[in-house]
Amino acid sequence: MEFEVKITGYDHQGRGLGRINNKIIFIPNTMINEVVKVRITKDKKNYYEGKVLEFIEKNINRKENICKYYPACGGCNILHLPYQEQLEYKQDKVINILNKYVDTNLNIKSIIPSDKQFNYRNKVTLQTDNNNIGYYNKNSNNLIQIDKCLLLDENLNEYIKTIENKNNKIVLRCNNNKVLDNDSYIIKEIGNYKYKVSLDSFFQINDNVTFKMYEKIKEYVNSTKEDNILDLYCGTGTIGIYVSESANEVLGIEINKKAIKDANENKKINNITNITFISDDVSHVINKIDFKPSIVIVDPPRAGLDEKTIKCIIKMKPKRIVYTSCDPMTLARDLNYFKYYYNIDEITPFDMFPNTYHVECVTLLNIK
Repeated sequence: MEFEVKITGYDHQGRGLGRINNKIIFIPNTMINEVVKVRITKDKKNYYEGKVLEFIEKNINRKENICKYYPACGGCNILHLPYQEQLEYKQDKVINILNKYVDTNLNIKSIIPSDKQFNYRNKVTLQTDNNNIGYYNKNSNNLIQIDKCLLLDENLNEYIKTIENKNNKIVLRCNNNKVLDNDSYIIKEIGNYKYKVSLDSFFQINDNVTFKMYEKIKEYVNSTKEDNILDLYCGTGTIGIYVSESANEVLGIEINKKAIKDANENKKINNITNITFISDDVSHVINKIDFKPSIVIVDPPRAGLDEKTIKCIIKMKPKRIVYTSCDPMTLARDLNYFKYYYNIDEITPFDMFPNTYHVECVTLLNIK
């Protein structure tokens, strides 16, 4: 069946929102105030999902014909929004989620933008099929063959053209003019520090925003030479090293053994002597470590913190917690645990991933 729908808002995945007979419908690639003819693709109990058949009225600010693979490709979700509207959408998303699910007054700062809207990604995972290379369609495992991605660093785009073996999943990472496609490494520079990064080690994919975010983390940590800092989910040790100069001692914990190997190399590269790294599962080891932190930094995966880890952190009674999150929903869930023991002083969103619905947040919590 076909319906005419007016778009009145956005959901947390950047899809347009409308209504059919008082039932919400989610429609990708639409903008507020547009009127579209849609076909229902999913009929759930409380909502529909739809696909645009025709634009009856378009938003005059819509961006079109920027990428020939959009919106079929799953790499971008909100490429059709002008960048300022993308920032407003993400700001509103953070405010709406946190105010809805965290029952306390919150100080949410203005989102920090990316200097680059395109060519910002320093890493990419490409799929292959029948000697073709590209991304999966957003709704299936059907391959969309690409010769260029607007989100990728131009060095990655140039390298893609030279790939001959297209029979396995391909992971690439770059720094300056060097592209990494095997077990070697590259050196990334963030602020005054240098970091050795292997292909499969976690490292933020937008260097410019990473610098801005690390500066904010350092500001929130606000440590002195008397402070011991516990850095959970430390990856290659980037944040711990970044704040180590003004601390007494730093302990980083990370489950990825290759990341910890890189972290120890980074410690040497930067001549840091007051930081130690442990390779283990945070939830398994946090209640066993002989370390009394005055400040805790957490940068967990999208799933957020598990309840055991939260309880252990609260039991440690650090005076300050700095929480970096890539998902406002799990951040809201975790803040509801901490809010009884800590004041949620400030939350700063960052646009790490332009043209997608993803948004990072750094939160400062001080003990009550």
